[in-house]
Amino acid sequence: MSPVLLQNREWLIEPDALRAMAVSAEQARGRDASTLSRQSNPLLSVEDGIGTVAIEGPILRKPDIFARIFMGATDSTEIGAALREAGEREDVRAVFLDIDSPGGTVVGTPELAAAVSALNDRKPVYAFSSGLMCSAAYWIASQASAIYATPSARVGSIGVVQAVIDNSARLHAEGIKVEVFAVGKYKAMGAPGTPLSDDQRELIRSNLAETARDFHAAVLSKGRTIPTEAMEGQTFSGRQAERSNLADMVPDRAEAMRRLRVYRSAVDTRARAMSTALEDQLAEARSQVETLQSEHQAQTDLLTEASTTHDQLRGEVEALSAQLETLSTERDNARGQIETLTTQVAGLRESQADFDGRLQSEVARVVASTGTTAPAHVTPAGDRSAVAPDATLQDLVAQYDQLVTDRKPEEAAAFFEQHLAKHFTR
Repeated sequence: MSPVLLQNREWLIEPDALRAMAVSAEQARGRDASTLSRQSNPLLSVEDGIGTVAIEGPILRKPDIFARIFMGATDSTEIGAALREAGEREDVRAVFLDIDSPGGTVVGTPELAAAVSALNDRKPVYAFSSGLMCSAAYWIASQASAIYATPSARVGSIGVVQAVIDNSARLHAEGIKVEVFAVGKYKAMGAPGTPLSDDQRELIRSNLAETARDFHAAVLSKGRTIPTEAMEGQTFSGRQAERSNLADMVPDRAEAMRRLRVYRSAVDTRARAMSTALEDQLAEARSQVETLQSEHQAQTDLLTEASTTHDQLRGEVEALSAQLETLSTERDNARGQIETLTTQVAGLRESQADFDGRLQSEVARVVASTGTTAPAHVTPAGDRSAVAPDATLQDLVAQYDQLVTDRKPEEAAAFFEQHLAKHFTR
């Protein structure tokens, strides 16, 4: 990484460390990269259920081999991978962040802090430093449950820095003029040999201010009461950091590790108790589920049976409704016939009453005019009536009355026309 690449970046790092990186990069220029080898030490080690993640040197995203060898840089993506592995491994019950870092670039740091916060929700995470825990390194550590530092450690540097080298005056003195062609007033911002415009300076300030706000919010998100004046970019010793609530002071790494083991043991005990309680609750819940399933099945069977019965009853109701409709029609027809017959009977009764009256009148007239009740031979020839030839008028009238009494109006009328009418009209 050349000195040019160190500029025009936002850094969460101690300024002295940034300058040292620039010097190391300058010294490494021109050396054969093939003679350099990458360290192969893993970032994660596990012992007795505790996974230790080593975070050392400047934290960069995918640093080149020069940054790794001469600056001792650590790849932020490798730190993230170590955190993920610690979270996934069942033999890791707690995580210890062993930090000795001046900070690093803004790029990748918020994501690492979020990964630590998520891991801390699943397993206890402690952060410790006996060297540097500054800027980006402190941002990452702030998401752990506890932060420890030795008395001589340097903690803090809560702030953002960006260096822009303006060598335009030197180049001008050497007779070198740099012309940059770009579209957009920010596109060529910080180009070598050019000064910054006021708008470009304001953009850099606003970007740094936004990152600083996120940094402060993350540091305070775990409930630490850190005063605002302790977040102005300065670093503190372990003792001073404890007074400002940035970290708790411990004599050495072993003590910090011991505290994590005690905490992990307490968490494991609670977890086992909770596990037993949860298993009991789960067994009870399973029993309730089985009971509910049985009740549900019984209700389903009853519902099926009720549905079948309902269908049958509905069929019967439909059949009865059809029969009722037929009976209603027949009833209406019968009512009509009854009304017609009633009218006819009333007419016949009126006719009978009128006939009876005329008959009595005629009988009385005949008796009065003849002075006898003896019948005349008035039966026409060929008459084959069942009436005896010597039947008296009184007998004929009696037979006629009997037909009327028997409610045989038609026979009575025929009888009258055949046997009585001719007598009365003679």
